[in-house]
Amino acid sequence: MSLVDIREQIKTVLSGVTGIGMVHDYDRFNNDWSKFLTLFRDADSKINGVMFSRSACPKYQATQGEYEKAHIFTIRVFKGLNDAGETGIEFDNFLEDIMEAFDPGDMETLNDTCRTINPDWGPMAGAMGIQLDIVDIRMFGNVLCHYAELRLCAVEEVAI
Repeated sequence: MSLVDIREQIKTVLSGVTGIGMVHDYDRFNNDWSKFLTLFRDADSKINGVMFSRSACPKYQATQGEYEKAHIFTIRVFKGLNDAGETGIEFDNFLEDIMEAFDPGDMETLNDTCRTINPDWGPMAGAMGIQLDIVDIRMFGNVLCHYAELRLCAVEEVAI
């Protein structure tokens, strides 16, 4: 178990979600909006992508010989909005697909890369798997997009 393994597994799971678009395992930004938007354009030139990064990492003394780290990741999802195409409904369904991919029962150990994604301590104590925190509509440059933020806590055991 390590941060590198956990990050790679999150990227693998996200990449397996149908229609995910571009997946970046770190925050992508650019002060030139056109360059920023190219980071999230899919094969059809539509804004469609995800980026995630670790946003917190509290520690907990588990036993005399080990402690635990709670790697909390913020996952940001962007998809172009088309009112006539009813993309709001598509986006809600897409978010459900992401949450299902991180099912807290099937993926409890994130394919053996962490102790659990169902933390019993820390800022996400009691959360089961991935959590949907924000669903919004935002402008990116001159492109109106669906936007969501999800959080995932992967608890790692560390020997002292």
